[in-house]
Amino acid sequence: MPLLATPFPHVMNSLNGPTAPPVTYLIFYSNIVNGQMWCPDCRAVESTVKDAFDAPDKPKGIIYWVGDRPEWRTPQNKARVDWNVQSVPTILRIESGKETARIVGDDILDKKLFNAFLS
Repeated sequence: MPLLATPFPHVMNSLNGPTAPPVTYLIFYSNIVNGQMWCPDCRAVESTVKDAFDAPDKPKGIIYWVGDRPEWRTPQNKARVDWNVQSVPTILRIESGKETARIVGDDILDKKLFNAFLS
């Protein structure tokens, strides 16, 4: 399934709908500022994430942009409030509308940990 970089509200609503895939991954990234993500850790994992999700035979991945740096740093940031995301990048595994696992930061670059997270 392609990596969805601009999820519309209906895509997010489908996470626990009757047509939802068995597993969906939410990928929390910093917004793009001046042509690149402002978070260096997000930039570091970008190719790994793309390889894992961006193809028809790959699991469904939805990018959730957390905002620019000042927006991200507020305690009221929607990713913090709705998903308890405290750092970016973070990837959540969603099954039947519920989080079943998460992987954060440099752990995404650890092939063994990342592959275990995806399986």
